[in-house]
Amino acid sequence: MVPVDRGSFVMGGEGGDADELPARTVHLSAFRIDAREVTAAQYDSCVRAGACTPAHYDDGACLVFSAPRFRAVTVPRQYRDPSYPVVCVSWGQAREYCRFKGGRLPTEAQWEYAATGGRTAAYAWGSDPPSADRCTPAARNCPSSAGSYRPDASGLYDMTGNVWEWTGDRYQADYYTAGPADDPQGPEVGRYRVIRGGGWYSGPSQLRLRNRHWFAPEAGEVSIGFRCVR
Repeated sequence: MVPVDRGSFVMGGEGGDADELPARTVHLSAFRIDAREVTAAQYDSCVRAGACTPAHYDDGACLVFSAPRFRAVTVPRQYRDPSYPVVCVSWGQAREYCRFKGGRLPTEAQWEYAATGGRTAAYAWGSDPPSADRCTPAARNCPSSAGSYRPDASGLYDMTGNVWEWTGDRYQADYYTAGPADDPQGPEVGRYRVIRGGGWYSGPSQLRLRNRHWFAPEAGEVSIGFRCVR
């Protein structure tokens, strides 16, 4: 895990979606965050220990977006490499794995603070939009091994564009207008949970580090994984 010192940063900002406004200064206590996304092999160790339920690769409970809606799939073999981030896990399954490891899912603020490292760049690699060989649907048709994309400033891998990552927070579009400035934990009520970072088939807008998105917590999806904090 990578230590993140106590500090303050500007969360959200101009140039994105309406739910990223208003930009606000947030103060966070120190924490530690996984350097890499949890892999399929790591998750399987929790399943073998009896503390986690299996990822939804084969039971028809994993979703993929196929315009104009999501549909259930049996997950192809290429998504299941032990070195790839585990996908097709629900929010609850991700939470249980982090508990098994003595941690928890990051808050939305912790995720953004760690990902940006105090920088104003739009993406983990800098300000330039994604190129044809990095984090675009044309580049690959499944995730890459955990640890494939490393931002220079923070020492964290794959914060942009390998898989989306579950956070602990419920989603609320206007949360930035009223959320607390000190160690925000997200709204107390809400149907969906926040996901961050963009996945392997996301477009450039969703790959921005400040982009906020959401997903149904009871569902798994072929481009959603997670990492833990302590």
